[in-house]
Amino acid sequence: MKILSKDELINKAGDLKVLPFVARKALEILNDENCSIEDLSAVIEKDQTIAARILKISNSALYGLRMEVTSLQHALLILGFKTLRSIVLTATTRALYKKFGMTEKIIWDHSVGAAVAAKLISRGLGNEVTDIAFVGGLMHDLGKVIMNNETPEIYSEVMMKMYNEGVDSIIAERDIYGYDHSEVGAGVTGKWKFASSLVTVLKEHHLNNCRLEDIKDPVTAKGIACVHLADHICKVLGIGYREAEESIILHELPSAVYLNLGKDKLDKLVNEISETYNSEKSVFE
Repeated sequence: MKILSKDELINKAGDLKVLPFVARKALEILNDENCSIEDLSAVIEKDQTIAARILKISNSALYGLRMEVTSLQHALLILGFKTLRSIVLTATTRALYKKFGMTEKIIWDHSVGAAVAAKLISRGLGNEVTDIAFVGGLMHDLGKVIMNNETPEIYSEVMMKMYNEGVDSIIAERDIYGYDHSEVGAGVTGKWKFASSLVTVLKEHHLNNCRLEDIKDPVTAKGIACVHLADHICKVLGIGYREAEESIILHELPSAVYLNLGKDKLDKLVNEISETYNSEKSVFE
């Protein structure tokens, strides 16, 4: 099977027609600076599956509401536009997968784990950081989804290297494709005109050629730090991996240092993330 160039893959996957109609329209509305909650509601109401997912997620412990959200209109009123935007993106993300076998389940489980972890890590950093951390955690491996969707036979070689040989995904992808999922994810979300902060999170979440201190926007820098740390916590917990990678020293990671999270705080956070992920992951399905 032919390996597409990075630009070919981004252009092919960047067409929003890969999504079901309602998911595509919801994302188009969310990317319109002049859109209203009423515009969004009118589209979501046309798809019972997406509406049900929104209600399910909005009632999860992750959002900690004191009252049960019983209708889409209620969710709109209670949650507010920014939070609703995160939930809509969450509810539509599964629609990006062209099929859903073992490879897709592994990527999805890791994405859900990273979203839960990033949201808990971001507590106390402000609503803007929490929003980008949660969505960034959920979508940080979008590039893997795209690469697997468009070239499944080739991406299976990447998965074999990762899970049989213990090779890092970035290294395995560059070895086989000549580019990696962070480049693809940033390219596709850029083409979809997602917020520049989210595009940057997808591009830099591995911190390979990036120092958090060099990122000018503090919200984006904190969002990247939350996702980077969440990604590694998932490795430690074995979420989306064959087995837990306990050799990682979390408090020495640049993201943990940047967020001023020491060993004791992180130990408690890892336990909380594990418990929350196990109790909440079903709401994303």
